[in-house]
Amino acid sequence: METVLLFGIAWVGLAVLIVILNDKRSTLALLALNLTIAAFLLIENDLTGALAKATLGIVSPIIILLAIARTKQPRRQFGVLPLIFAALLTLVLSYAVAFSVRSQFPEGRTTETYFLIALFGIAFLIIVTQTSVVKLLLGILILENIGTLLLAWGESTALLTIVTEVFVVLITFTVAFIAVKDFAEYGTIDSSQMTQLRG
Repeated sequence: METVLLFGIAWVGLAVLIVILNDKRSTLALLALNLTIAAFLLIENDLTGALAKATLGIVSPIIILLAIARTKQPRRQFGVLPLIFAALLTLVLSYAVAFSVRSQFPEGRTTETYFLIALFGIAFLIIVTQTSVVKLLLGILILENIGTLLLAWGESTALLTIVTEVFVVLITFTVAFIAVKDFAEYGTIDSSQMTQLRG
């Protein structure tokens, strides 16, 4: 229980960092999140899942960092303090929702489920508040991490975990490629500005 609690706090803390940091540092926070999930899978005796997450979970952040190096990070839509407040409010609401549906949690996974619902809330916050294409991708990858953890609760899911991680890398590559192309054409990876420019 204590181990799960420590991992859960680390996941939520890293997800909050993704909300408030710039694109480059947020990507490093995602890398740390992937590695802590890999470590969690290892202590859960899911060696295949841990290896898949540890190896393929490094690839996506590297692809994103390479894309960032070829683009210019857009100006933040919100300041750090509003984002911190929004993240804290999201966590409060997430835990309120989790508490109200706790009777539906998988047996023996109560603590983990609380943290997964919090991660879902943070991912949703990123997706609805950010205009950077990279930040939107990071929000989607947090959702993928929730899926990875849910898969780990099942049995005989090693192949499915590997396939999922491979698809995530392919999706990351596609979005990163689009971001670089958009920057070359429009000079920005801010989705709101690109919409205006295309309009």
